[in-house]
Amino acid sequence: MNVTDTATIIARVRAAESELPPEARLFIDPFARLFTGEPEVDEVVAQFGAVPFVREQVRVRTRFIDDFVRQGIADGLRQVIILGAGFDCRAIRLEEIATSGSRVYEVDFGEQLATKRAVLEAAGVAIPELLRFVACDLAADNFESSLSAGLAAEGFSTGGRTLFIWEGVISYLNPTEIDRALCWMASVSAPGSRVVFNYTINQLSGIDPESMSARAKAAGFASIDDRSAGSLYHEYLKAEPPSEVADFFRLAVAIR
Repeated sequence: MNVTDTATIIARVRAAESELPPEARLFIDPFARLFTGEPEVDEVVAQFGAVPFVREQVRVRTRFIDDFVRQGIADGLRQVIILGAGFDCRAIRLEEIATSGSRVYEVDFGEQLATKRAVLEAAGVAIPELLRFVACDLAADNFESSLSAGLAAEGFSTGGRTLFIWEGVISYLNPTEIDRALCWMASVSAPGSRVVFNYTINQLSGIDPESMSARAKAAGFASIDDRSAGSLYHEYLKAEPPSEVADFFRLAVAIR
Protein backbone atom coordinates (compact mmCIF):
# COMPACT_ATOMS: atom_id res chain seq x y z
CA MET A 1 0.00 0.00 0.00
CA ASN A 2 1.48 3.36 -1.03
CA VAL A 3 0.68 6.86 0.18
CA THR A 4 -1.76 7.51 -2.67
CA ASP A 5 -3.68 4.34 -1.80
CA THR A 6 -3.87 5.48 1.82
CA ALA A 7 -5.05 8.95 0.80
CA THR A 8 -7.74 7.38 -1.39
CA ILE A 9 -8.92 5.16 1.46
CA ILE A 10 -9.16 8.12 3.82
CA ALA A 11 -11.14 10.01 1.17
CA ARG A 12 -13.59 7.11 0.90
CA VAL A 13 -14.18 7.09 4.64
CA ARG A 14 -14.75 10.85 4.62
CA ALA A 15 -17.06 10.66 1.62
CA ALA A 16 -19.15 7.97 3.35
CA GLU A 17 -19.33 10.09 6.51
CA SER A 18 -20.57 13.06 4.52
CA GLU A 19 -23.50 11.00 3.21
CA LEU A 20 -24.79 10.20 6.70
CA PRO A 21 -27.78 12.11 8.10
CA PRO A 22 -26.71 15.37 9.82
CA GLU A 23 -27.48 14.00 13.26
CA ALA A 24 -25.26 10.95 12.71
CA ARG A 25 -22.16 12.38 11.04
CA LEU A 26 -19.11 13.81 12.79
CA PHE A 27 -18.14 16.14 9.94
CA ILE A 28 -18.90 16.89 6.30
CA ASP A 29 -16.34 16.88 3.51
CA PRO A 30 -18.12 17.64 0.21
CA PHE A 31 -14.87 17.25 -1.76
CA ALA A 32 -13.86 13.79 -0.53
CA ARG A 33 -15.97 12.07 -3.21
CA LEU A 34 -13.63 13.51 -5.85
CA PHE A 35 -10.74 11.41 -4.52
CA THR A 36 -12.35 8.01 -3.97
CA GLY A 37 -10.37 6.43 -6.80
CA GLU A 38 -11.00 3.77 -9.40
CA PRO A 39 -12.28 0.19 -8.87
CA GLU A 40 -8.72 -1.18 -9.01
CA VAL A 41 -8.11 0.10 -5.48
CA ASP A 42 -11.15 -1.76 -4.11
CA GLU A 43 -9.05 -4.71 -2.91
CA VAL A 44 -6.72 -2.38 -1.02
CA VAL A 45 -9.72 -0.66 0.54
CA ALA A 46 -11.16 -4.01 1.61
CA GLN A 47 -7.89 -5.00 3.29
CA PHE A 48 -7.78 -1.65 5.07
CA GLY A 49 -11.38 -1.94 6.20
CA ALA A 50 -10.77 -5.39 7.66
CA VAL A 51 -8.39 -3.99 10.29
CA PRO A 52 -10.36 -3.51 13.54
CA PHE A 53 -11.37 0.08 14.34
CA VAL A 54 -9.49 1.63 11.42
CA ARG A 55 -12.51 3.27 9.81
CA GLU A 56 -13.77 4.50 13.17
CA GLN A 57 -10.42 6.10 14.04
CA VAL A 58 -10.38 7.94 10.70
CA ARG A 59 -13.82 9.32 11.52
CA VAL A 60 -12.91 10.55 15.00
CA ARG A 61 -9.47 11.83 14.04
CA THR A 62 -10.96 13.89 11.21
CA ARG A 63 -13.41 15.51 13.61
CA PHE A 64 -10.73 15.99 16.27
CA ILE A 65 -8.38 17.72 13.83
CA ASP A 66 -11.19 19.89 12.45
CA ASP A 67 -11.85 21.04 16.02
CA PHE A 68 -8.12 21.63 16.55
CA VAL A 69 -7.96 23.92 13.52
CA ARG A 70 -11.10 25.83 14.48
CA GLN A 71 -9.82 26.38 18.02
CA GLY A 72 -6.39 27.49 16.84
CA ILE A 73 -7.88 30.02 14.46
CA ALA A 74 -10.22 31.28 17.18
CA ASP A 75 -7.11 31.78 19.33
CA GLY A 76 -5.49 33.94 16.66
CA LEU A 77 -3.12 31.58 14.80
CA ARG A 78 -3.14 32.40 11.09
CA GLN A 79 -0.64 29.99 9.53
CA VAL A 80 -1.55 26.35 8.92
CA ILE A 81 0.96 23.80 7.63
CA ILE A 82 -0.35 20.38 6.62
CA LEU A 83 2.54 17.92 6.53
CA GLY A 84 1.69 14.97 4.32
CA ALA A 85 -1.47 16.62 3.02
CA GLY A 86 -2.68 13.77 0.82
CA PHE A 87 -6.24 14.60 -0.24
CA ASP A 88 -6.97 16.77 2.82
CA CYS A 89 -9.48 19.47 1.83
CA ARG A 90 -9.67 21.49 5.04
CA ALA A 91 -8.29 24.56 3.26
CA ILE A 92 -11.41 24.73 1.10
CA ARG A 93 -14.06 23.21 3.36
CA LEU A 94 -13.50 24.89 6.74
CA GLU A 95 -15.11 28.33 6.56
CA GLU A 96 -13.08 29.59 9.51
CA ILE A 97 -9.88 29.43 7.48
CA ALA A 98 -11.12 31.76 4.75
CA THR A 99 -13.04 34.17 6.96
CA SER A 100 -10.06 34.62 9.33
CA GLY A 101 -7.61 35.46 6.56
CA SER A 102 -5.47 32.46 7.39
CA ARG A 103 -3.08 30.85 4.91
CA VAL A 104 -2.63 27.12 4.42
CA TYR A 105 0.55 25.43 3.19
CA GLU A 106 0.08 21.85 1.99
CA VAL A 107 3.27 19.78 2.00
CA ASP A 108 3.59 16.43 0.24
CA PHE A 109 5.40 14.66 -2.57
CA GLY A 110 5.31 16.73 -5.76
CA GLU A 111 3.44 14.00 -7.65
CA GLN A 112 0.79 13.76 -4.93
CA LEU A 113 0.22 17.52 -4.92
CA ALA A 114 -0.02 17.58 -8.72
CA THR A 115 -2.60 14.79 -8.67
CA LYS A 116 -4.68 16.62 -6.10
CA ARG A 117 -4.56 19.90 -8.01
CA ALA A 118 -5.55 18.14 -11.25
CA VAL A 119 -8.54 16.41 -9.65
CA LEU A 120 -9.83 19.67 -8.14
CA GLU A 121 -9.37 21.59 -11.37
CA ALA A 122 -11.07 18.86 -13.42
CA ALA A 123 -14.06 19.09 -11.06
CA GLY A 124 -14.20 22.86 -11.47
CA VAL A 125 -13.09 23.52 -7.90
CA ALA A 126 -11.08 26.74 -7.72
CA ILE A 127 -7.82 26.68 -5.77
CA PRO A 128 -8.14 29.59 -3.33
CA GLU A 129 -5.39 32.16 -2.99
CA LEU A 130 -4.99 31.21 0.67
CA LEU A 131 -3.81 27.69 -0.29
CA ARG A 132 -0.19 27.10 -1.29
CA PHE A 133 1.42 23.81 -2.35
CA VAL A 134 4.99 22.97 -1.31
CA ALA A 135 6.65 19.77 -2.54
CA CYS A 136 8.89 17.93 -0.06
CA ASP A 137 9.89 14.47 1.12
CA LEU A 138 9.93 14.48 4.93
CA ALA A 139 12.29 11.50 4.93
CA ALA A 140 14.90 13.19 2.71
CA ASP A 141 18.31 13.97 4.19
CA ASN A 142 17.97 17.72 3.68
CA PHE A 143 14.25 18.12 4.11
CA GLU A 144 14.58 20.82 6.79
CA SER A 145 16.39 23.35 4.62
CA SER A 146 14.50 22.56 1.43
CA LEU A 147 11.10 22.72 3.13
CA SER A 148 11.92 25.95 4.96
CA ALA A 149 13.01 27.51 1.67
CA GLY A 150 9.94 26.24 -0.17
CA LEU A 151 7.59 27.60 2.48
CA ALA A 152 9.36 30.97 2.59
CA ALA A 153 8.99 31.26 -1.17
CA GLU A 154 5.23 30.88 -0.74
CA GLY A 155 4.99 33.55 1.94
CA PHE A 156 5.32 31.56 5.15
CA SER A 157 6.49 33.70 8.06
CA THR A 158 9.22 31.79 9.89
CA GLY A 159 9.03 32.38 13.62
CA GLY A 160 5.29 33.07 13.59
CA ARG A 161 2.64 31.20 15.55
CA THR A 162 1.64 28.22 13.44
CA LEU A 163 -0.78 25.31 13.43
CA PHE A 164 0.75 22.07 12.16
CA ILE A 165 -1.41 19.17 10.99
CA TRP A 166 0.59 15.95 10.86
CA GLU A 167 -2.07 13.40 10.02
CA GLY A 168 -1.40 9.88 8.81
CA VAL A 169 2.35 10.42 8.45
CA ILE A 170 4.15 8.94 11.46
CA SER A 171 3.54 5.36 10.35
CA TYR A 172 5.73 6.06 7.30
CA LEU A 173 8.64 7.46 9.35
CA ASN A 174 11.26 5.86 11.57
CA PRO A 175 11.97 7.25 15.07
CA THR A 176 14.86 9.40 13.85
CA GLU A 177 12.68 10.94 11.12
CA ILE A 178 9.93 11.60 13.65
CA ASP A 179 12.39 13.46 15.88
CA ARG A 180 13.72 15.51 12.95
CA ALA A 181 10.22 16.54 11.92
CA LEU A 182 9.28 17.62 15.45
CA CYS A 183 12.51 19.58 15.84
CA TRP A 184 11.93 21.30 12.51
CA MET A 185 8.39 22.31 13.49
CA ALA A 186 9.63 23.80 16.74
CA SER A 187 12.51 25.59 15.00
CA VAL A 188 10.35 27.47 12.47
CA SER A 189 7.51 28.47 14.79
CA ALA A 190 6.91 30.73 17.78
CA PRO A 191 5.86 29.82 21.32
CA GLY A 192 2.15 29.12 21.30
CA SER A 193 2.35 27.14 18.08
CA ARG A 194 0.60 23.76 18.06
CA VAL A 195 0.88 20.44 16.26
CA VAL A 196 -1.78 17.75 16.07
CA PHE A 197 -0.78 14.26 15.02
CA ASN A 198 -2.00 10.69 15.11
CA TYR A 199 -0.07 7.47 15.57
CA THR A 200 -0.55 3.84 16.50
CA ILE A 201 1.15 2.29 19.50
CA ASN A 202 3.98 0.08 18.25
CA GLN A 203 6.05 -1.57 20.93
CA LEU A 204 8.56 -2.92 18.41
CA SER A 205 9.56 0.58 17.30
CA GLY A 206 9.12 2.12 20.74
CA ILE A 207 6.19 4.33 19.73
CA ASP A 208 3.82 4.84 22.65
CA PRO A 209 2.36 7.77 24.63
CA GLU A 210 5.35 8.03 26.97
CA SER A 211 7.93 8.07 24.18
CA MET A 212 5.90 10.47 22.02
CA SER A 213 5.62 12.89 24.94
CA ALA A 214 9.37 12.68 25.52
CA ARG A 215 10.08 13.24 21.83
CA ALA A 216 7.84 16.29 21.61
CA LYS A 217 9.33 17.88 24.73
CA ALA A 218 12.88 17.13 23.62
CA ALA A 219 12.11 18.87 20.33
CA GLY A 220 11.00 22.04 22.09
CA PHE A 221 7.28 21.61 22.77
CA ALA A 222 6.21 22.60 26.26
CA SER A 223 3.27 20.26 26.73
CA ILE A 224 1.41 17.41 25.07
CA ASP A 225 -2.14 16.14 25.44
CA ASP A 226 -2.40 12.53 24.23
CA ARG A 227 -5.81 10.90 23.73
CA SER A 228 -6.93 7.50 22.51
CA ALA A 229 -9.25 7.28 19.54
CA GLY A 230 -11.42 5.09 21.76
CA SER A 231 -11.94 7.90 24.25
CA LEU A 232 -12.77 10.31 21.43
CA TYR A 233 -15.24 7.82 19.96
CA HIS A 234 -16.97 7.76 23.34
CA GLU A 235 -16.91 11.56 23.56
CA TYR A 236 -18.25 12.25 20.08
CA LEU A 237 -20.67 9.35 19.66
CA LYS A 238 -21.69 8.77 23.28
CA ALA A 239 -21.05 5.05 22.90
CA GLU A 240 -18.38 2.54 23.78
CA PRO A 241 -15.84 1.93 20.98
CA PRO A 242 -16.63 -1.27 19.06
CA SER A 243 -13.15 -2.76 19.35
CA GLU A 244 -10.72 -3.66 22.10
CA VAL A 245 -7.84 -2.21 20.06
CA ALA A 246 -9.36 1.29 19.99
CA ASP A 247 -6.90 2.65 22.54
CA PHE A 248 -3.93 1.69 20.35
CA PHE A 249 -4.92 4.47 17.92
CA ARG A 250 -3.81 7.79 19.40
CA LEU A 251 -4.26 11.50 18.73
CA ALA A 252 -2.09 14.12 20.36
CA VAL A 253 -1.72 17.88 20.49
CA ALA A 254 1.68 19.35 21.42
CA ILE A 255 2.01 23.04 22.27
CA ARG A 256 5.21 24.95 21.72
